[in-house]
Amino acid sequence: MKNPKNSINNNITDHPFTDYWDIFILKHQHPINIILHILGIFIFYSLLLGAAYFHNIWLLCALPLTQLVGLTGHLLFERSHIDIQDAVFSWRASRCLGKMLWRVIIGKYKEDIQQRLDILHTYLSIYRKNIL
Repeated sequence: MKNPKNSINNNITDHPFTDYWDIFILKHQHPINIILHILGIFIFYSLLLGAAYFHNIWLLCALPLTQLVGLTGHLLFERSHIDIQDAVFSWRASRCLGKMLWRVIIGKYKEDIQQRLDILHTYLSIYRKNIL
């Protein structure tokens, strides 16, 4: 069995993806979940800049709450596997969030989702044929 951190959801644990970015995309497909994650990114950096601008380090205490914005998207809309380490903090998740933000801004994220879905559907159809 594959590492649960790299699972797409509870139903799809076997898949062709080895790069976490591919798995990240499949866990972040629902438009509202994507919007909530981007909102969380903007709140995070607003708190950082606000703490620096107002010289108020207490604003940094609210940084962990920005994670709740993204988790809400998963719990209410996406219903995909959540790795607790990624939910709290991980460099790979932070890197993927930044990449997702950029891909959304340049209008390429929907293409990324469709490409990964096509690969997954092709893989699953071949996988099912081989099992039967």
